[in-house]
Amino acid sequence: MAAAPVAKVHASKDTRREYETIYLVRQDLTSDQLDKIKDRIKGIVDREGGRVIKVTTWGKKKTAFLVGNKQARAVYVHVNYLGQGRAVSEVERNLRNIEEVIKFQTIKLSDAVLPESRPTEEDVVLEGDREEEQRPAREEERGSRGERERDREREREPEGRGEEGEEEEAD
Repeated sequence: MAAAPVAKVHASKDTRREYETIYLVRQDLTSDQLDKIKDRIKGIVDREGGRVIKVTTWGKKKTAFLVGNKQARAVYVHVNYLGQGRAVSEVERNLRNIEEVIKFQTIKLSDAVLPESRPTEEDVVLEGDREEEQRPAREEERGSRGERERDREREREPEGRGEEGEEEEAD
């Protein structure tokens, strides 16, 4: 998620750094449990002198690889905020300690942003991916191994031969 273009500002005591943190939580959480985690993160950023710009819940998505306890799906949450380095370290420390959070990553988007230039946006909740229907097992899909071998042998047989391998007589 790219941030809105911001005018070039030099770091000073009035500026803040802009960060984004993406974290994955277990897919079986209720929306109330997810809201508690989001509120906890917002509270930490506020307590450390920062400001949350936007929280976007991307919903349940398939992960690129198995994460946590061998889970292939997770709920993705994206948090965009302004703050200093201590806010990031405190957010990450808390994410590490929350049992429902299975993975997280923080990226610094900008070194110097005037807080007035970045208005707070409304939180967004997206639907996520639809659950894919389970595909049948390979053997059921293609037939048993013996059937596949017989089919290959039939394709290789020269025309004009019966199943027993005898040549058919011409009338």
